[in-house]
Amino acid sequence: MLYITLLDQFHPGIYSSQVVDVCDHLNQKHKANIRVLAFLSIRELLSSDAKKQLKKISPTAIVVPSMPGLRNFEWTSIFLCVICLFTGERVAICRNVFCTKMALRVKKTGLLKKVVMDGRSAMAAEIEEYDVFPIDYLRHNVKQWEKLAVNESDFRISVSEKLVEYWREKYNYQSKRHVVIPCTLDAKYFDQENYITQSLHQQLKVSLGFSNNDIIAVYSGSNAPWQSFKLLEDNLTPILNADPNFKILFLSKESDHIKALKRKYEGRIIVKWLEHKDVLSYLQCCDYGILLREQSETNKVASPVKFAEYLYAGLKVLISENLGDLSEFVLKHQCGSVIKFSDKELKKFQVVGFDEKKYCFDLACKYFKKESDLNNSSYKQLMENLSIN
Repeated sequence: MLYITLLDQFHPGIYSSQVVDVCDHLNQKHKANIRVLAFLSIRELLSSDAKKQLKKISPTAIVVPSMPGLRNFEWTSIFLCVICLFTGERVAICRNVFCTKMALRVKKTGLLKKVVMDGRSAMAAEIEEYDVFPIDYLRHNVKQWEKLAVNESDFRISVSEKLVEYWREKYNYQSKRHVVIPCTLDAKYFDQENYITQSLHQQLKVSLGFSNNDIIAVYSGSNAPWQSFKLLEDNLTPILNADPNFKILFLSKESDHIKALKRKYEGRIIVKWLEHKDVLSYLQCCDYGILLREQSETNKVASPVKFAEYLYAGLKVLISENLGDLSEFVLKHQCGSVIKFSDKELKKFQVVGFDEKKYCFDLACKYFKKESDLNNSSYKQLMENLSIN
């Protein structure tokens, strides 16, 4: 069995938590005998140590070049045919629309027997709203490819119920052959059995230069367009103005918006860029995790892994409304606040107590670990549908 990815750029954190960790779980818990097949651009292979990094975290991975130019991705199916021919693999889980279309083409040759679409996002909406692949050929054809991938795959994985609703609305998806598995925690870095003690939490907080009276909100993630940094700034500024004890830790690279906040609120905005393995201890020093996104189709079906990471660190989540299934999750489980951008009433925040932190940690273990009963049941259903005997 193959887990196929096709990317123009290698992202170690994404591969570790959302590709390799998934394959490791399927191999260890479900005897899947699955390996990663990563198609990377020739430019990426020549200009970085992406192959070496991927082989380090997944020794059995197959790393090969894709056809030059993302617009030519369909021709990479020739390489997929050769790999299937020589490895004997006949089942493929495909990480995005491009991989799925490529695999469905190979399936017509008989070299693949089953193709699974791993739906991580509404790709047509991403391209339309955020121009993530600024290539006219892709822009003009992605909707028909996404429709094909959704309806012609043998089985589907979705990161949210909202994404399945999107498939039904946009592409008349009628099948029930799918499972919903949210973006889950990376077992290599988020594997503690119990939440840290109250005294250790306080020590971590002080070690970063915070006092025990400080209310700390953290943003962890990239500066990608859908992260809505301007929106984040507009909604946090009134809180910063109202409460001098409210501080923000950005675990990201500096942007113009962050620099402006640092100048305006000197000493209350801290910025650090960390390796993925070091993120958890910094999150545990905080009280709230920030997850504010604009009201786009892309965000309405999303399942950001940082939500799971925030909860696991014991944070309450400040989340925008209509963010995948997660806004409703916050309301149902009372593990944060849903921020409505039309609401002019200023919310007040306070230091999150240890019992509340432990509650959030327990929610993360129940709903966002791969080995949780809920997710394991979905993985079991996936494996049952991949049998070709």
